[in-house]
Amino acid sequence: MRGRAVLQLLFIVSTFLIAMVLEIAPWPTSLHNFKPAWLLLVLTYWILAMPSKISVGTAFLMGIAWDLVLGSTLGIHALVLSIFAYLLAVNSVLIRNLSLWMQGIFVILAVFGVRIGIFIVELFLHSAVFNWQEIFGAITTGVLWPWIFLLLRKVAKQFHIG
Repeated sequence: MRGRAVLQLLFIVSTFLIAMVLEIAPWPTSLHNFKPAWLLLVLTYWILAMPSKISVGTAFLMGIAWDLVLGSTLGIHALVLSIFAYLLAVNSVLIRNLSLWMQGIFVILAVFGVRIGIFIVELFLHSAVFNWQEIFGAITTGVLWPWIFLLLRKVAKQFHIG
């Protein structure tokens, strides 16, 4: 039984590691604004799938890791992701009952909200300029949501997670 729990934990951690690698993967300059928020996609899936186990603490750790990977001011992403995870966990039952496409629209709004939150925190710390083209990345993330959701759900069922 303990070995199974370790395997499940390794699987969840590996999905976050893959998302982190995809976050830093280079994109062509012309398509950089369309880059999806991979970490937010994976974090959203796991919070909706297991809100009692993957929640604010996991989001905080992923935010710290994201800050370290991006080289940004330590704690900015952790703060915003923690708030995002809290709001998502509190409303997880409501969001899970939406259709996949409605969830995709929610993901678009959530990703844009996270990016605005990061901008606001950076604006208080130092001068920051908001890139309005970030909406394209949020739209790409929302369009990818149904496929990422179905892929992670299928693989999680194979590993008997959730």
